[in-house]
Amino acid sequence: MEDIRKNKKISFKRFLNICGFSFKIYIQPDPINGILLFGSETIVRITGIVNTFIIAKIIDIVVNTIQKNGTVQAVIPYILLLTAFDFLSKFLSGARWYFRAKSERKFWYYSDIIIHDHYKTLGVPVLEDPDKNNITHRGMQEINQASTLFFTILDAFVALTNVIISGITIMYFLPSLVYVIIIWIIIRNIPEMYFMKAMYKYGFINTEKIRKNKFISGYILNKVSIIELNIHNASVYLKEKYEKFIKEFVGGWIALRKRMFYTTSFFNFSSAFIFFWAYTSILRKIIQEHLSVGRLYFQMSMVDRFSGNLDQLIVDITSLYETALRLDDTYQLFHLTPNFPDGTKILKETKLSPEIICDNISFKYPNTDKYILKNFNLIIKPGEKIAIVGVNGAGKTTLTKLLLRFYQVNDGKILIDKEDINDLKIDEYYKNVGTLFQDYSTYGALTAEENIYIGDVQKPVDKEKVIKAAKKSDAHEFIDKYNEKYNQILSESFTGGIRPSTGQWQKIAISRLFYRNPKLVIFDEPTASIDAESEYKIFNNIYDFFKGKTVIIISHRFSTVRNADRIILIDGGQILEQGNHEELLKLNGKYAHAFKLQAQGYQIDKDEDGMIDL
Repeated sequence: MEDIRKNKKISFKRFLNICGFSFKIYIQPDPINGILLFGSETIVRITGIVNTFIIAKIIDIVVNTIQKNGTVQAVIPYILLLTAFDFLSKFLSGARWYFRAKSERKFWYYSDIIIHDHYKTLGVPVLEDPDKNNITHRGMQEINQASTLFFTILDAFVALTNVIISGITIMYFLPSLVYVIIIWIIIRNIPEMYFMKAMYKYGFINTEKIRKNKFISGYILNKVSIIELNIHNASVYLKEKYEKFIKEFVGGWIALRKRMFYTTSFFNFSSAFIFFWAYTSILRKIIQEHLSVGRLYFQMSMVDRFSGNLDQLIVDITSLYETALRLDDTYQLFHLTPNFPDGTKILKETKLSPEIICDNISFKYPNTDKYILKNFNLIIKPGEKIAIVGVNGAGKTTLTKLLLRFYQVNDGKILIDKEDINDLKIDEYYKNVGTLFQDYSTYGALTAEENIYIGDVQKPVDKEKVIKAAKKSDAHEFIDKYNEKYNQILSESFTGGIRPSTGQWQKIAISRLFYRNPKLVIFDEPTASIDAESEYKIFNNIYDFFKGKTVIIISHRFSTVRNADRIILIDGGQILEQGNHEELLKLNGKYAHAFKLQAQGYQIDKDEDGMIDL
């Protein structure tokens, strides 16, 4: 999608689209409450005109009564009317604050859900694209501006209503005043519009710096990284680096703000002469035409209301434009689409694991010319245990990303049970798949049980199945020792919480796959942080537990691959060697050479993990 903010402006049509989009997502959590909020705010803030008119009538009646020694009976109906309007205004004022608090609180929390529902549809290629990553970063950061935009639209609508009503009233008794005030307020607000735009542009062109330095501030505040930084005495370096950014960025912003203050102050001072002329003109007219005191009060109030609301309207329009610029990335985020469409076919339900065929596939990552896989062919039979080995960058993880359709191949086909993977409906395909990557997720705010259960949340939690899965991954022993056992929160950031070690977290992550029990299981370095004894147990359990299921394992450790049905050695995007462990040793090729080196290293020092690149 085109990032139109590179030109630091948006078209009027785009502006209206962003306003409509923001209004819609702000009231999305509770549309009825949003409409009631808009209505109550509008009514409360235009009743002032009616009150002013009633007070003017009361003044005239009181003055007339004093002059003619009359009674106050004539003024009582107006006082009752004023009292009724005051009651209505106070009631609606209380209601609007209730509606406003309800809308803001709901949007504050639901905005994350609104983003999630769209974010999850975008796919890996979009989320890994640097330009689109900037859009998503700014879009998520600025989504709360939708609240600002909603209330600015509301302010502008109310101000416009007041301007129209008071303007028509002034045209009745002093038409020239309307034109003078309009021209002057427009001139006075031009500098403010200029500086608002300049400050936005300043923030926009520094987006990359802001994002980078937010990462740096995260490093010096992160409880894990701060330990290493303190030991290496590196936190001072990062703190100074962040402070330098603050001085440069904030200093530039303050300089812009100072220039804006001086310029707008001059124009605000000059406006006093306009109002001096306006009030004296009204007073002269009142005296010349012998009009009532109430009318003087009403006309001066209308001038004040007209100028104040017109000024507010221009400020609101300026603010709307600035906020719309900020929300343009949120607008773009919600209009980002996956790089390729989802399929429409549903993978047929079978008791067997799917057959997987990589038919002469070639793939290179977007914006690169280097092919990771080239004319690659592989057939994985249902229920086969496959181990994939090779040096870093050989294409092992890339192959799994293609099998999960994170990306589409550039040439050739991947067939799942004879169906092109690109034609499959991805959510239905994923029902058959379970994965564990090197960068697996940890959920510290959840209990141990929940961390395992999220492997398959389509059914109510099965506590016995959770324990069985934990035992298979060698996690039950340490979970059972927790004070709360499977109800233990897994983060010391929460009361009574405990943080598992890296190896324990990996065992819990593996438990999720045992609990899920899918037809196709993909492990990418699943036991990198686990001791050799636990690793041996876990993989015996994997091979035993997933009988009849297809298992794909990527690993550098021969203890995890030697019992596979077939070992695939990838080199330069091609299959260099394949066969079971014994067959590859007899081949005496690259696999055999690496295995002998690793075996020697493990014999020399059993505390070493024996990890040697193939």
